[in-house]
Amino acid sequence: MAFEDNIKSIVHFMAFPGPRLGNTTILGEAPEKYLLDSVKFLKSLNYFNGIEITHIKDPDIKSKFINLIKEFNYISYSVGPVQLINEDNLIARTDISSIDELERKNAVLRLKRHLNEAYEFGAQQFIFLSGEDSAIKNGLRQRRVALSSLVVSIDELCNYNKKLATKFKVKPLKMTLETFDRLDEPGHKNQLIGPSDEAREIALDIRKIYHYEEFGLLYDLSHMFLIKNDFGHENVDVIRSIFPFLNWIHIANSVSDKEDPNYGDSHVSMDYPNGNITPEILKEFLKILNDVEYDSGIGFEYAPRDRQLSESVVKVAIAGFEQARQQIDVNYALGSYRFKTRRFLPEKIFYMISDQKRNNIGNLLKQEYKNRVKRTQPWNENLVIIAADHPARRVTNVGSDDIAMGDRQQYLGRIVRILTLDEVDGIMTTPDIMDDLFILNYLFKQKEGISFLDDKILIGCTNRGGLSGSMYEMDDRVTAYTIEDIRRLGLDGAKMMFRLDLNSKMAKYSQRTIELCSKMIRECNKYDLPVFLEPLPVRKGSDDRYHVILDSKEMIKTIGIATALGGGSLNIWLKIPYVENYEYVARSTSNPILMLGGASTGNPIDVLENFEKGLGAGKNVKGCLVGRSLLYPGFDDPRAVALAVSKIFHEHESTENAVKFLVENRGKEMDFLSSKIMGLSLTSEETGYL
Repeated sequence: MAFEDNIKSIVHFMAFPGPRLGNTTILGEAPEKYLLDSVKFLKSLNYFNGIEITHIKDPDIKSKFINLIKEFNYISYSVGPVQLINEDNLIARTDISSIDELERKNAVLRLKRHLNEAYEFGAQQFIFLSGEDSAIKNGLRQRRVALSSLVVSIDELCNYNKKLATKFKVKPLKMTLETFDRLDEPGHKNQLIGPSDEAREIALDIRKIYHYEEFGLLYDLSHMFLIKNDFGHENVDVIRSIFPFLNWIHIANSVSDKEDPNYGDSHVSMDYPNGNITPEILKEFLKILNDVEYDSGIGFEYAPRDRQLSESVVKVAIAGFEQARQQIDVNYALGSYRFKTRRFLPEKIFYMISDQKRNNIGNLLKQEYKNRVKRTQPWNENLVIIAADHPARRVTNVGSDDIAMGDRQQYLGRIVRILTLDEVDGIMTTPDIMDDLFILNYLFKQKEGISFLDDKILIGCTNRGGLSGSMYEMDDRVTAYTIEDIRRLGLDGAKMMFRLDLNSKMAKYSQRTIELCSKMIRECNKYDLPVFLEPLPVRKGSDDRYHVILDSKEMIKTIGIATALGGGSLNIWLKIPYVENYEYVARSTSNPILMLGGASTGNPIDVLENFEKGLGAGKNVKGCLVGRSLLYPGFDDPRAVALAVSKIFHEHESTENAVKFLVENRGKEMDFLSSKIMGLSLTSEETGYL
């Protein structure tokens, strides 16, 4: 599950502000019993392995508190409350960003004293603020000077941190600058840092020029709605630009409604009705964090209000975070992974197929077809079968790429990447692809001695003459395999399709194709050959192209036509897309149904969910016969996606568990062909990371 290994921390002084929700904790003056009881409660939850604390004035209370928090794996010391309260107003509000050098030095000295206390607490991290932004009053030029002052101060603090680490013989603390809003109004903090783009520049300088690798940023989700840029507030995508510099994350809530009594950076509870951070926003935030492979700590920063109990606010925060991180699309994250087909099927192996074709492999190929070990019928288990017949009908597009499936090396490589899995039952394709597979299998057998086509279900596609974009597209004639071809080659079944067009001027050709399918079914019945029939209701759109009508009523009516074809329905398997109310679709026939995946969206989650829902719709849903959404799952690995699909159909796993399995198997066995045929192996760096 996402963020399983990340530190989960609680901002203690925010969750437990003081007895009856006073401010004594943030002032460093909370009573001993209150402080110690609050930590004992947090431990009793067995959830947090980190805690964020601040200054405690009483030495005796501090000593007891330190002993109690030692059980936490990670301690963060935040000096932010000290800076914001600015007790006795002895330091300028601009703090360590002051352009007055005396004020800046005094501010740095204060933070150095608290750095010593952080080491006393046994902390691993020191969190601080930049100081107020004075540019609104004094102009943008002064902001530039203030930014340079901030860099000087951070340099001094980081250098002092290293000295303390040497003194105490420990690793230097992480030095973490928290980003805030720049709004000079009630409920806001008006800090110099500030917008994430400027925070990133500071972090880049400190890391690359001053070489303090321990320095980084803290991004607080609640501040996202308060940090303004030229186009409004920041959004979750900002994480993609600053994640290399992130030391820490806060999950929190804020209020943007000026009429609300808690307007601003108020850290209201996660379930606050008028809060900015909805469950959907939290989910999207975590989704991006997981995608960028964020592996540092996550702190919960919520404060009780009115008569809320601290304990309840903490429990609500845990429940909300757990609900968000368990979402399927949060757990599905590519990170930097990119599947590259040519690493699986290199040019050298691909052109070996061409060489074999040139060398008159015909007789040998006939023998390969003949010698294949066939799977015995009946096929009682659910089936996962690849559909690879699109190019023969002038369909080569995947998403916005109009000719993605026109690259035969890519297409074949993705097919073989999946077909070689034991968990994948077979393929439905056209003669050109089938021949290529048998030639490649022959090359594989010469080196390995085994066949990856044995025991696979091989289905020949028949009518591909309904060319996409043609005026006569519904006149879908037999241009690939005939039934006689399929029988002669010993293939395991015949696939055919009709699209039911009731309204256009070319509807008569749709009926002609239905009659063609009926004749082929009769012929299959003579040989007891399984028929895989794809009946689709369609209509012509404003783009002058045919589109499948994804409506359960239309699908049910079309299925009634399909199963009545050919003088006998015993051999018919139906290939039906998922639609709403699939239970009624499944109930419309006693024949087995294989689900199709439809066009690729670049994200396999939707099709996995549809497969899970479809499988649960009826016992006659017996698997899938799926093409583009399996072969071209965006940047992801087709093999890993196929394994996830198999988990659903073969093991009745949930989509959540299937996605976990997908992530675990991404990029494995990329040298399956090259190591066997060419004797080459890939390093881990070559398996999918560009």
